[in-house]
Amino acid sequence: MRALLAKVLPAFGVIFFIMIIGTVGFMATSSYPVEPMDAFFMTAITITTIGYGEVIPLDNNPVGRVFAIFIAFSGIGTFTYIATSLSAFFLEGHIQEEFFKRRTLRMINTLNNHFVICGLGRVGLRIAEELDKADKHFVFIEKDEEIYRQYRREYKHAYGIVGDCTMDETLISAGIKQASGIFICTNDDNLNLVTTLTARQLNADFRIVSANKKPAFRDKLISVGANEVVSPHSIGGRRMAMEMIRPNITTFLDVVRRDKTELFKLEEISIPENCHGKSLKDLKIHELPSTLVLAIREGQEWYFKPSIDQHFTSKSVLLIMTNEEEKAYIKERLSII
Repeated sequence: MRALLAKVLPAFGVIFFIMIIGTVGFMATSSYPVEPMDAFFMTAITITTIGYGEVIPLDNNPVGRVFAIFIAFSGIGTFTYIATSLSAFFLEGHIQEEFFKRRTLRMINTLNNHFVICGLGRVGLRIAEELDKADKHFVFIEKDEEIYRQYRREYKHAYGIVGDCTMDETLISAGIKQASGIFICTNDDNLNLVTTLTARQLNADFRIVSANKKPAFRDKLISVGANEVVSPHSIGGRRMAMEMIRPNITTFLDVVRRDKTELFKLEEISIPENCHGKSLKDLKIHELPSTLVLAIREGQEWYFKPSIDQHFTSKSVLLIMTNEEEKAYIKERLSII
């Protein structure tokens, strides 16, 4: 808009100047006294090419006719400049916007194992920040055009689309069939419910995490396909209580979880099929000086501080505290044992 005003406002200033010059000029070149309003009107119909006829007769007045020609060309040229500037601004903006959206869709089609966020409210924005910090590619779906424009270039790993997340075509455009998971966090539990159902029908294998406000919707969301249901208000209340009762524990978890230190990070590693029946001892994690095994998850079962003889199954997930170097070593060991 500033660029448009920078082009158009000077042109309107020129038109105003031409109107003044024309009014004064017609009064000065006329063969008889002319009222200022008549001269002003003569200038207006000349530069706009309305063609009402000569309000001020220019018969046998060559100077007046030359002046009228000068005013006509000056005004018509300026009006043409204003019209083309306005047309180019809106046309170029529309073309650029369409080009950007089409390019975004092409980029989304190349993604694999990315994440989808439905709704960029307060919860959705925090999810986007965390994913961007973790260098995870994601696609956000937002029905509000203004919010979409505001955040579509906010994150370096994000792609945005405008649409209704309850519709199949919108979710498919977001690459839901190739995604690793979806966050459903609109401000309406009913929308979350319908979106969860639609997403599960389109992708039976990926992970769905949905937000909810009313406790009554939790079981419904689980029944239509959500893997986890999170209540932001409930979590916020528990966090505030922990900050008061056990502040050092929450601070410690924040330091580790938010990757504020390079020495230790919380990591989870899914055990591959080739390690079925193997143990922590085979993995030789106990020999690593900077790795601490916190737990092993087997489906719904948890084994905290497991022994080195704990065996893995096809559902095992290893939860550890480690650094990048030893994490890479563990993954290498998992691929060869």
